Amino acid sequence: MKKEDYRNSVLHQVRDLKELARIQKEKCFHLEKLTEVMGRETAAGIKRVIFTGCGDSYSAAGAMLPGFKRLSGLKRCNAPDIMDFCCYYTRDKILKGLKAEEVLVVAISFSGSAQRLEEALNKANDLGVQSLLITRNPDSRGGRAAKSVFNVETPDGCNSPGLRSYYASMVGMAALGAYIGCCNGTLGEQEFYDTGETIAGYTLRFLEDLDRIDEEMFAEAVKMKDLRKFELIADWNEGSSAQFVEQKFIECGGVYCDHTTSEEFAHISFFFRGPEEFGTIVMVNEADRSLSRMKDTVNGCLAQHRPTLVVTDLEASEFEVRQRDWSDVDNFYGIADQGFNSMEQAGKAAVCHIAKAPEQWMSPFVDFIPGSLLAAYHAAVNEHHFFGGRFDFRTETWRG
Repeated sequence: MKKEDYRNSVLHQVRDLKELARIQKEKCFHLEKLTEVMGRETAAGIKRVIFTGCGDSYSAAGAMLPGFKRLSGLKRCNAPDIMDFCCYYTRDKILKGLKAEEVLVVAISFSGSAQRLEEALNKANDLGVQSLLITRNPDSRGGRAAKSVFNVETPDGCNSPGLRSYYASMVGMAALGAYIGCCNGTLGEQEFYDTGETIAGYTLRFLEDLDRIDEEMFAEAVKMKDLRKFELIADWNEGSSAQFVEQKFIECGGVYCDHTTSEEFAHISFFFRGPEEFGTIVMVNEADRSLSRMKDTVNGCLAQHRPTLVVTDLEASEFEVRQRDWSDVDNFYGIADQGFNSMEQAGKAAVCHIAKAPEQWMSPFVDFIPGSLLAAYHAAVNEHHFFGGRFDFRTETWRG
C-alpha cells in the first residue's frame, strides 16, 4: 500500500495547524478583544467557572481544564457532561455558596448550533450567573443565548472530522483563562502574551516531526487493518485527548472504540475476551504522576498480545517488556488464563515519540494528533468513507 493513495482530510487539517497555530494565537490572545467580551472588573470577580459542550467540544473542555485552572488561578472549576449540567446540576451545585455574578458558565461549540448548548446557556441565564460561548459562529443559536461571545475567528477550511475546531477551542479556553488570570493578578500582561506564543511554538515544534509521525501512523494502520475494536488508555487531561481520538475512530471508520484510564484497564478492560483483537493506544508523558502504572498497563497489553501503540514524550526503551518472577504475583498482568499468558511470547509496543510540552497542561494541543492520524488511515486503507460513508476523505466532500 502506498500512503499517497490514502491522503485524507485529517492529515490535511494537521498540516494546516502550521498556519492555524499562528492565527489562533493572534485571534485569541488579544487583550483588547477579550476586554470587549468581558470587562476586566467582571473577569476579576469570577471565582468559579463551569465548562461544558457536546462531542469534540466536551473533550476540549476536559483536555484544557487543568491549563485553565493554572492560568486563571481559579480552583473551583469543572467540566461536566452537558446532560449532567442541563438536567442534574442544581442551583446550589452551580453556585457552591458564591454570588451569581462570581460564577461563569462557558459553553464550547464551534458551530454554536446544538440545541442542548442553547439549553445550558439559558439555564445559566435563568440563574443569573455569567454565561459565555466560545465559538466560531457568534450568530448561532448559542451565540444569541449567551450573554457574552468569544469568537475564535478560525478561518474557513475543511473541518471534518473536527481537528481544526478542537484545536481552536482549546486555544480559546487557554486565552480566556489567561485573561481572567491577568485581571485577577495571577498573570502579568507579558505572561498573557507569552502563553500564546508558547502554545503556538509548541505546536510548531511538534509539526517538525510530522513527516515521521505520519509515516509511523500509516504503518500502524496497515498492521491494524483487519482490527475492528480499539481502546485508548490515558490518565488526567490526556484522558480527554483519548476521548477525542476515540471519537475519530468511530467517526472515520465506524469501528468499536472506547477510552479508559490505567487503573480501570486493570479492573475492567483486562478481562475482555479476545484481547488480541483490540488495537490499543496508550497515551502517557514523562510528567504524568501515573507513569509507573502506565508502564504496568503497557505490560498488561503486551501480555495479552494486544497490538499496542504508545504515544509519549519518552524514549521507546522505557516501554520494553519487563520480565518478572511471577512466583510472587500481586496482580493479574502476565498470567491471564485465556491462552495469552506468556510474556516470553509477547511482542513489543510501537512507540510514537512526540515533543515534550513546555508545561504538562499543554500536551493536549498536540497529543491527539498521532491517534487521529491512525484513525483516519485505518478507515482509509479499508476504503471506509468517514461518518458512515457520507464523507469522502479524499475529495473532502459530502455525499447526498
